[in-house]
Amino acid sequence: MKMRELELRSGVGRETIRFYIREGLLPEPDRLARNVARYGETHVERLRTIKRLQDERFLPLDVIRRVLAGDPDAVPAEIVPFPDLAALIAARLGVAPSEPDVPLASLINDDPVVAADAEAFEALGIIRVQRDGAASSLSRLDAHILALWRNVRRQGYRPDAFPPDFIRTYADAAAGIAEVEVARFYEGLAGRVGEREAADMAQGAIETINVLIGLFRIRAILEEVAKRSPGQPPRQESRS
Repeated sequence: MKMRELELRSGVGRETIRFYIREGLLPEPDRLARNVARYGETHVERLRTIKRLQDERFLPLDVIRRVLAGDPDAVPAEIVPFPDLAALIAARLGVAPSEPDVPLASLINDDPVVAADAEAFEALGIIRVQRDGAASSLSRLDAHILALWRNVRRQGYRPDAFPPDFIRTYADAAAGIAEVEVARFYEGLAGRVGEREAADMAQGAIETINVLIGLFRIRAILEEVAKRSPGQPPRQESRS
């Protein structure tokens, strides 16, 4: 098979495949000509094995190389990559569990709409209300979520047109993005960098990509509004 088919069947990109060949993780293909190479089922299975060991066991490449060579002692009984990473990231972003909770009453401030939103958000699993007797509070992160939605209400987005469960649109989108991001993060970095370096990288990426996603959203909204606005001038395509 050619490189393109190998990519499709293994789910691994060609540059990564070439890297694995250089590193001895994959056998050399059959060279039919200077720029013509043929790959076999051995390459497909070997790539799937490497990917599985990275995704499921988070093994670094030097350990995977030993596994592929048949070393029975290569894989530790248990590997927990970055065991404290979540706590380190939360601390860097100012939302660590050690931060003092925010009283729920200070966010509601006798506003029945915000009170209803808070109750609905809790039912939806968007926020978690901490209760201690008659007092209720939120974590810093949940308090910020509710405060931002309160600001949305104050901009005129009333519950009759924008019910509380509308926020599920954003929560579900964020969860889907995070699942892909975190899987790629661990695949690319587990066993290659230390935990504090990983936390630094995660913090920087979270802050930057949050802005990037915001820009994508602005562009998408402008395009959607233009579709619903007859008489809008056609979009000017940029020229390279």
